[in-house]
Amino acid sequence: MDDREMFTCHLHLALNPTQTDSHTENMQCSSRAATSFLPQNIPPENSSFLERSFCCRLRCLLDNSSGFLALNFHGHLKYLHLQGNAGTNRNVTPPPQLALFAIATPVQPPSVMEIRTKTLIFQTKHRMDFAPLGIDTRGKLVLGYSETELITPGSGYQFIHAADMMYCADNHLRMIKTGESGFTIFRLLTKRRHWLWVQANARVVFKAGRPDFIIVRQKSL
Repeated sequence: MDDREMFTCHLHLALNPTQTDSHTENMQCSSRAATSFLPQNIPPENSSFLERSFCCRLRCLLDNSSGFLALNFHGHLKYLHLQGNAGTNRNVTPPPQLALFAIATPVQPPSVMEIRTKTLIFQTKHRMDFAPLGIDTRGKLVLGYSETELITPGSGYQFIHAADMMYCADNHLRMIKTGESGFTIFRLLTKRRHWLWVQANARVVFKAGRPDFIIVRQKSL
């Protein structure tokens, strides 16, 4: 059973948690997904039948090369009592739905290098002409600028090294056409007047079907 099937299986009510046969378990998961239990047959919320503890791999979206991260999930299934839609019969109460509330922790603790790498990743927001609109807290620490200092000059290109401007401009045009720049490695000027090498990936954010602004995720190298 792959991780998606296993995760789906744990989202459903198990009335026989001691079953260990994998084939039988697959059959039970499929049948539970299509079964609605009568209220008198549903165990109370503090029942051990609703406890969940399992391991599952999720895709890490830190960057395009991060792959999957194995996580331990520990929590409970809880009932969500939903209200009927405005167009339905309000006298009919929909049956409670089960939802998973869990804490996820990495199976393997991150190394010191991984922690340091994550602290060096920051995000900036730009107009379509690349003029800065904002920067997150990590970016302020890495580059040394306040948000006001970054936005006041108007052009984002003045923070880029002269030797990298044409390369960045080419990727800027590619992003306008395709919606994403791909990885771009260039030098940024910090407030201390030092050149900092960064790896960036920019994408266009659309609003009402039209390009609205640019979000750039950058990692200090």
